[in-house]
Amino acid sequence: MPSKYRQALDRYSELMEEAKLRLLAMDTALGGQTGLPKGAIREYCFLQLRMLCELIALACLTAHGDLETSKLKGAYEADRIIRRLQRLHSEFYPIGATRVQYQVKLREDGFLTKAELVRLYRKCGVVLHRGSFNAQPSLGYSDADIEEIRMWKQKIEALLSCHAIFMADERTMVLFVLRNEEGRVQWRTLEGEQMKSLWPSRTGTAKDEL
Repeated sequence: MPSKYRQALDRYSELMEEAKLRLLAMDTALGGQTGLPKGAIREYCFLQLRMLCELIALACLTAHGDLETSKLKGAYEADRIIRRLQRLHSEFYPIGATRVQYQVKLREDGFLTKAELVRLYRKCGVVLHRGSFNAQPSLGYSDADIEEIRMWKQKIEALLSCHAIFMADERTMVLFVLRNEEGRVQWRTLEGEQMKSLWPSRTGTAKDEL
């Protein structure tokens, strides 16, 4: 395990633990266990989605802390962080994966991509603003709103439940699981020249333009 990544990846794990709690909070709200009116549940869930977007962006920033990211140290805006990291390391964004026993396979779709993260982050910003004096009441609700929330949550779960991070050295891949057998975040590194064959740019995996 490369010691130069240990501190960053441990911090990444802490952010993933927070993400797990926010996903659980959404399950509670969507399950009707809060006593809140449905319009407030909609707003609460979009708040959690916005926070999850920021957590994913901050986690990417943390994992790739060895890059020149000093201009982003005080940033929280997910879209700003994503675009800056894209310029520094085009394959910085995690890729969803699946596990069958000891085999790990990178997913081609179904998880939240970086372009979708930026789009979701901006939509959350629109939803969570009350609007002007003349705006209609903001506690409106429809079943379609809840289905959209569930869709975004499923995409985030598909990304984070098991995913790979490709480091800028092009010889280190990190595998994360959100819940191991004890329900904790766990990670391991795989490194070596043979890792190059798995890089997204070489396999065509998860092509995603901002």
